[in-house]
Amino acid sequence: MMRRMKPPVFEYHRPGTVAEALAVLAEVGHDGKVLAGGQSLVPLLNMRLAAPRHLVDVNWLAELDEVGCGPDAVRVGALARHARVEHDRDATAAIPLLGQAIGDIAHATVRNRGTVVGSLVHADPAAELPAVLVLLGGTMELARAGDGGRRELAAADFFLGPLTSALHPGELATAATFPRPPAGAGSAWVEVARRHGDYAICGVGALVELDQGLRVAAARAALISVGPVPVPVDLTDALGGRPHDDADWAAAGRLAAAATDPEDDIHATAAYRRHLAGVLTARAARAAAAHGADRPRRQGGRRPCGATTGGGLVSETLHETRLVVNGVPHTVRVPARRLLADCLRHDLGLTGTHLGCEHGVCGACTVLVDGRPMRSCLLFAVGVDGAEITTVEGCRSADGGLGPVQQAFQDCHGLQCGFCTPGFVTTITAWLREHPDPTEEQARQAIGGNLCRCTGYQNIVASVLRAAELVREPHHGPAGGASVPRP
Repeated sequence: MMRRMKPPVFEYHRPGTVAEALAVLAEVGHDGKVLAGGQSLVPLLNMRLAAPRHLVDVNWLAELDEVGCGPDAVRVGALARHARVEHDRDATAAIPLLGQAIGDIAHATVRNRGTVVGSLVHADPAAELPAVLVLLGGTMELARAGDGGRRELAAADFFLGPLTSALHPGELATAATFPRPPAGAGSAWVEVARRHGDYAICGVGALVELDQGLRVAAARAALISVGPVPVPVDLTDALGGRPHDDADWAAAGRLAAAATDPEDDIHATAAYRRHLAGVLTARAARAAAAHGADRPRRQGGRRPCGATTGGGLVSETLHETRLVVNGVPHTVRVPARRLLADCLRHDLGLTGTHLGCEHGVCGACTVLVDGRPMRSCLLFAVGVDGAEITTVEGCRSADGGLGPVQQAFQDCHGLQCGFCTPGFVTTITAWLREHPDPTEEQARQAIGGNLCRCTGYQNIVASVLRAAELVREPHHGPAGGASVPRP
């Protein structure tokens, strides 16, 4: 029998204000962990690699849900999801590197829930955003209760080692500030991974500043997966003064390779990572220079952004949680550590949601939360209190028959053993709403975050294309019964 992975017991706190959150964190100290996106934390809990006695859920702190685009910087609050920043036109126009790098973070299902600030605090040396913050010379905003007040820490001082940051026990990271590049500067992000969405074997962000004559005035890069923290490299000595389209890119690559000190591991040798560092830096710097030559010389101003709803403190042990699942309201009383997947299966009897890896890799447990696909094994039921959930059972047609995605899987034999199918169906159902006429390559990318144990991907790709045809037929209408995202 397969041994299931579940999080340990913890005391759950749901503060309604930042001040309340800081007070709880000050009280619990080393024994507390902050839950925001949870896409890195919950796998650690499920695998018992972390066992905090207290979990402080900040998802109801509206004041932290912000993406502010100012004249000098983009400020991202602690609750801004990857997907929100990725699709914020003001933020990515001001700092294209943000959008370029976020697009390589895991898969859309993870980006829908994971947070920018949470990724920075996690301080994974293979993560994209720490390198972006270092490359841009950004800062982290940290707060604590009592006389500690607030402090601002430069990115270069924030990342101390693998999964280790300068955040003190009792502190809360409230925001990250990404300075805008100078006018005329171009950027690029490139990385190599075993498959798209996996941790990078090596990744490079490059920023190249051009003068009025389109010659390189300054250039720098930041690399991931080649050291315990992001590795910054000044490339100006190799590229400075050269035309943007005829610089010595290979020399820039040699500088970067020499600055790295990777180690051998099961994925790649140190020599291969160092080789990648040189090749990818040369490639990223060339692309950044070309991007800078094409960029407008002026940049826009601030645009205010929205916020989420608030909430109150929740008592210990069992927590009353309200969910609307497939259009039906439910109220359940669950322990704080009950995963949404287990709540759906065991408390509500909706066993169509399947559990595979239980640390967010396989995608079998994917459901729609307020219309967006998310891993239900990485969400606590109490953390989505009040949300609208759509499972595979809710993807049927209005008359109760098979929905277009389900019908397509039957038509194209995309089922195989069927274990992974619910996650594919919900993922594709949401994706087709935004991509009604996909190409085969787009279909492959759409299912890239889901694993098929039978390796029946060809038939699944065919099912995506067939589902798109069915959705476009007037009598079928939208793909399944999934709810649309809340504004």
